Formats: sequence, structure tokens, C-alpha cells
Amino acid sequence: MSLERRREVKKQKEKDILEDSSFRRLDFKPLREEIDIEEQTPKEDTIVEELTEIEKDVLDIAKNILKLKRYDAEFEIESESQIQKYPIIEKLYAKCIAKLSYKKGYSKEEIFLTMRALEEKNWIVTNERRTKLEILTNEKLEKILDFIKNNPGIHARDDKIEKELNITRTPFLKHIMTLERFELIRSKKIGKSLHYFLADVPEDYDKLKIIFLNPLIPSILEEIFKDEAVTISNIGENLDIYSGTILYHINKLKDLNLVKSAKSQSGKKIFLVNIELLKKYNEFFKEPDFSRLLQGL
Repeated sequence: MSLERRREVKKQKEKDILEDSSFRRLDFKPLREEIDIEEQTPKEDTIVEELTEIEKDVLDIAKNILKLKRYDAEFEIESESQIQKYPIIEKLYAKCIAKLSYKKGYSKEEIFLTMRALEEKNWIVTNERRTKLEILTNEKLEKILDFIKNNPGIHARDDKIEKELNITRTPFLKHIMTLERFELIRSKKIGKSLHYFLADVPEDYDKLKIIFLNPLIPSILEEIFKDEAVTISNIGENLDIYSGTILYHINKLKDLNLVKSAKSQSGKKIFLVNIELLKKYNEFFKEPDFSRLLQGL
């Protein structure tokens, strides 16, 4: 066998040995690319758009620190000197400095102020052991938020909760408490019940929304639209409802400035509906939709 041929055979044997070796990597991509780096999904990117770069960095570190159960979940500090009172915050502060000061060039003061800002905006709620980002990407909580958005003014005893969310009242209230702590929803006590709205829904029309949850109310308004001179007893007869009940609801509508009594030119008692208030109501809430009634004016 020629010298050249022997060299080729030797090289092939070496290649076969390397390929069979457990120490050989089949590809030579940089090791850095194989490190499991947790990247944000497009959805998460959209959610945190309102945050600054440093806030996003601190929030990402807080996500893991908040889960350390050996620390008390407290966060009520006014200055850096108080950090040592709260071990979980001291841990978060130290971790942020270690990871971000050299790598990103953030000062200790910037990191502290960012932690305070995230807490004030409820992106960090230590008692929940979670960040707002985790809440907004939690499938179950996201579903409840959508449910409240589609059913503003809902209360915990409504049958819709079990039918649409497939959960009972107790777990629903537990999730509600979490969403309230992150100020994603708000509650309003009207009568004897707590009613729930998304946090960004203005409070001006809460009472109107609650009264319109009763399907009888739009029907009463419709009777008045048909004939302003209609009497309480006529409304009761038309709707097959006791006239005392109609009077009760008419008085409620008067208290909310939705209806008022007046006299026609002939001196006859009539009811007038506050049309502008109904229009404004429908700018915020689509149900019930009064546009059909208003079109006939």
C-alpha cells in the first residue's frame, strides 16, 4: 500500500473515532447559542411596551425573586436605608445590582427608584409572589378579565360565572382579589352587592350599568318612549308587572336622572327620558343598546 493511501486510511479511522466519540459535538455552533435563555413572547412584548428598558430588566429579575418563599412578602420602603428591613426586597435589590450595574450601567439609585416605580404601578405585588406580566399572561386570569370586560358590573352570585368560566363563586372571588391587588379591576358596592369592572372603565356610569342589568328597566323606558303620557298602571298592564314594582323602578330612574315627570302643554302628566344620558352611557357600554329607541326621535 502506498504511503499516500495509508495516510488516507489513517485519516478515515481518526474521523470514524471522532464521530463515535461522546466528546465530539456534531455541529460547531457557539456554545452561547445553546444556553436556554428565556425570551419574551410577542404578546409579552406588547404588554410591557409602556415600561422603560430598566423597568423591564428589573421586572424580569423580580419574577424569580418573588417566588422565594423563605422571605416575607413585604414592600413598603421609602428610602434605600430601609431596604434591609425587608429581606425579599434586599434580595431583589442585590440581584439587580449584581446583574445590571456592570452589564447595563445602571446606578444603585436608578435601580432603587425603578423598584419603587414598579411597585407604585403595581407591576410588582410582593404579597402575590408574582409580577403583573405573569398575571396578564395567565390563561385563567386572562379569561376572567375578558369575562369582566364583556360583563361589566357582574357580581359574584351571577349564574354566568359558572356557565361561562366553569368555576364556582369561591375560586372566582379568589381570582378577583388577585386582579384587584394588581389594580386590573375595581369593585363597586351598589346596594348589597359588590360589582366588578375593568379598572380603566370610568365610574360615572356604574349605577346606570347596574340598574340596566335588570331587563325590566329597558322595557319600562321603551314603554315611555312609545307614549310619554303613559301611566304607571298602563306600564304594569303592558309588561304584566305589578304597578307597585313599576313605581319603585320609576323612582329609581328618577334618582339617577334618567327619567323625570313633567306636564304637557295640555296639563297632562308625562314622563321624559334623559336622551343625552342614554347616548353617553352607550359610549362606554354597548348593552343595552338604546340606539334603536333613539332613532325614532
